[in-house]
Amino acid sequence: MFRLIRLFGALFSLSLRRTLAFRADMFFELVTTCIGAAASLAALGMVFSRTASLGGWSAGEATVLLGTFQVVTGLRSTFVEPNLAWFGGQVKNGQFDAVLLQPAPAIFLASFGAFAPLALIQVGVGLCIAIGGIARAGLTITSTGVLGWLVVVAAATVVMWATRLMLASVVFWAFGLDLDVLYDAVWQFARYPVQIYSPVLRVAFTYALPVALIATVPVEALMGGGVVAAVAVAGGASGIAWLIWRRGLRRYTSATS
Repeated sequence: MFRLIRLFGALFSLSLRRTLAFRADMFFELVTTCIGAAASLAALGMVFSRTASLGGWSAGEATVLLGTFQVVTGLRSTFVEPNLAWFGGQVKNGQFDAVLLQPAPAIFLASFGAFAPLALIQVGVGLCIAIGGIARAGLTITSTGVLGWLVVVAAATVVMWATRLMLASVVFWAFGLDLDVLYDAVWQFARYPVQIYSPVLRVAFTYALPVALIATVPVEALMGGGVVAAVAVAGGASGIAWLIWRRGLRRYTSATS
């Protein structure tokens, strides 16, 4: 475990040094992130110009949720997408062979072989939005609530990685199937409280897909909700992802052999 942590740090440091070689990119990433966040806030403002409540959530609470969504999205863009977004192509053209030959677990290298450090700007912007939402809603935040929020955000990140790995592993069975667009479409539902959706979608987004866990559940934890279920879901999702990965590896045959 400690060896993997050191490897994670070394890979992130390498990605950071590569990124800092193009410092102008940091400015443009900040600008585009702020524009995107402003557009999301404007859309939320238009919704609340027509109603005082959205699924039982006030404007301030919905803003905290939007900020939390931005945080988890930033973590996804930083740590997961730079690897798994290209995983299918690596399997198809044989580059995955090089991953299997490395002296480290293949699941680790396939998931965390490279990073996009500039995407952490999204995390910072999301935190600012969440803090602004807390002030707007007049919420009384305790240290327990903040700790619960952090734990559930971590659990949401783990579930996000696990579900993304599951979809990426589909390539072991179907080379031509690409579910990235579907995943991105479902991801966008997490921008709003899960309570606004129909009962059928609410059940699906709570128990079948991680939509509620991405932002709704962390904000509920911030306001005093439980965190045990989120941690349990994260553990279960990780276990299922690992099993699917192992079964997929048994089916893999080198594209270069």
